[in-house]
Amino acid sequence: MPDGPFRAPLLRAFANHASEFAAIENGFRDLTSRRHDGETLRRFFGSWSQTNNSAMTVAGISNRLTLKLHRGEPVLDQQSLLQALVSLHRIIDEDLAVTHKILHSKMFHTMATDIVGDDAWLQTRYIDRSATEFKTWKDHMSLREPDIALGLLTTLAHEIYTHGEVEFILPLFRQWLIQHFHYTEEDTARPLRWIAVHCGGTEKNHFFHAMNTLNHYARAFEVDWGAYDLAGIVGQYLQKKAAVLQALFPCPEHVYEHA
Repeated sequence: MPDGPFRAPLLRAFANHASEFAAIENGFRDLTSRRHDGETLRRFFGSWSQTNNSAMTVAGISNRLTLKLHRGEPVLDQQSLLQALVSLHRIIDEDLAVTHKILHSKMFHTMATDIVGDDAWLQTRYIDRSATEFKTWKDHMSLREPDIALGLLTTLAHEIYTHGEVEFILPLFRQWLIQHFHYTEEDTARPLRWIAVHCGGTEKNHFFHAMNTLNHYARAFEVDWGAYDLAGIVGQYLQKKAAVLQALFPCPEHVYEHA
């Protein structure tokens, strides 16, 4: 990532939240350490789903941007606004099956249902309050805050975090299914496709699309990114994400305390 207004705040935020990362890692390691009962698995997938599948949120930000033109609001550089939209939409091409054949929401459903054994995890009663709070906060930042720039910064945080998460959990989930669910290595491909397709360059590219969106948006509306607290947004994101994993799989060492 080149030097600029985003690199230093991201690095600072990551360095300052080691306990949140520990809680998240502990949660995924606990999940994949054994075969949990159905209720625990339904609660996990129902809650975890609320922290993922954010294509609708990104599409909502796009709607907010085009509403500015529709309403005739002032834009300093309409071409830059167009380029911001072009970059923003690239984040959700795969999710919406624009460039691939299967909706990512369908892949997630396949993964969760195969592992749980049924799709009862879709019932809202399995969503932990911490997961609801995460989604409410993220949706508010992206769709309700008057300043759209906050939604774009939240998207940036989400994309780089998700890149790390999927890379971390893929081998854990694969070994989990082989050891505790008696899948063959080959058979794990179907349920773990949602994780696998986000690994490699997918989420990394989404992160850079988000960064390009921010750069174009700044030209369209003359934004000074130095005036925004990106490290604070990343910190809130990590705290709320960690709270979900901590609620589902409490850390025995008490390495994390939710603020």
